[in-house]
Amino acid sequence: MSCFTLRKQDLDRLVKTLGREWDIHAPVKKQGVTNFEKVKDAGDIVLHEHSYLPLKRMFFRPRETLFRFDRGKLSVPENKERKKIILGAKRCDLNSIMRQDIMFLGETNDVYYKNQRENTLLIGYQCKSAFDKYCFCGSLDLEDCQDLMLYDRGPVFLVEATSDKGESFAKKYMKFFTETDSEPTNEEKIIKNADRLRKKDISHLYDSGKWKEGVDQCLSCAACVLLCPSCYCFDIEDENDMNLKSGRRVRNHSSCQLKSFTKVADGHIFRESREDRFKHRIFHQLQWFRERHGMNLCTGCGRCIRFCPTRIDFVEMINRM
Repeated sequence: MSCFTLRKQDLDRLVKTLGREWDIHAPVKKQGVTNFEKVKDAGDIVLHEHSYLPLKRMFFRPRETLFRFDRGKLSVPENKERKKIILGAKRCDLNSIMRQDIMFLGETNDVYYKNQRENTLLIGYQCKSAFDKYCFCGSLDLEDCQDLMLYDRGPVFLVEATSDKGESFAKKYMKFFTETDSEPTNEEKIIKNADRLRKKDISHLYDSGKWKEGVDQCLSCAACVLLCPSCYCFDIEDENDMNLKSGRRVRNHSSCQLKSFTKVADGHIFRESREDRFKHRIFHQLQWFRERHGMNLCTGCGRCIRFCPTRIDFVEMINRM
C-alpha cells in the first residue's frame, strides 16, 4: 500500500470538494461535548477529541423501523442516504466497527446494517497518547481496519492507505495528496500510556469474590453498554397505531445489564442478579467473544468507565485480582 502527505492548510478545500459527493462525518465539539456530525467546513473538526457517542449509531441505529404493516400489507423503508466518509475516527472506534461487521455482515446478513455500512470510507486519526486515564486500547492488539490513517506530522498529515479502497480514493484526489516514500514509524503506531490492562486471560477470575466491589457500585443503568461502540444487543417490538390495523416493527438498542433483556415467557429472568449481569458484560467483552472470534469485543475506548455514574473501573479491578 502507498503513503501520501496532505497539507493541513488543504484540509478545508478537500472537505468542501468531497462534500459535493459525500456526506462527511467528523468529530465536532459543541458546549463541551464532542460527537461525530456532518461537516462542510474543516474549521469545525477537532481531530484530537474522542466522541461521546459511539460510531455504531451510524450503521446499527439506536432505533430503526424494520418494516411497516397496514391491513396485511408490508412495506420496507427505502435507503436514500448518500455515500459517507467518516473522518477522524480513533483506532478503538475503527476496530469496534470491525466487530460490528463480524456480527451483522458475517454471523448474519443484516440488510439494514448493510444498507448503512456500504459506500462508507473510513479515515482514521492516530492518537499519540491515551486520551485520558480511562483508555486502555494499547492492551488489546488492535488492527488496521480503516481505509486511510492520518498521522499528525506538524504542518502535514502522513496518510497511510491500508485498503485498496483507501488507495484508490487518495489517487482519485491527487490534487490534495502527494505520494511519498515515508511511512509511519513503529513509534507513531504506539499509543502511549494506553496499556494499563495487564491481564489478557480472565477466564479463571469468574468466581472471584472481588467482583463484589464493582457489583455494589453498579446502578444497572446500562450506560456502559449503550455507550459501548462494540456491543450489539437489541430488542424487537411491534408498535400498533391507534386504529390497531397498522403499525411498525422496530429494532431498539438494548442491554444485557437490564433485567428485562433475559426475561422470557412466564416471567423467568435468566440473569436476575446484578452480579450475573455485571460479570456477563465484562466476560463477553474480554473473554468469550475472543474465544469464538479470535479477538476481544472490547477495544479499550474507556467510555464504559469514563461515563459510568459511579466510575466503576473494572480494568483496575482485574489488575488487582
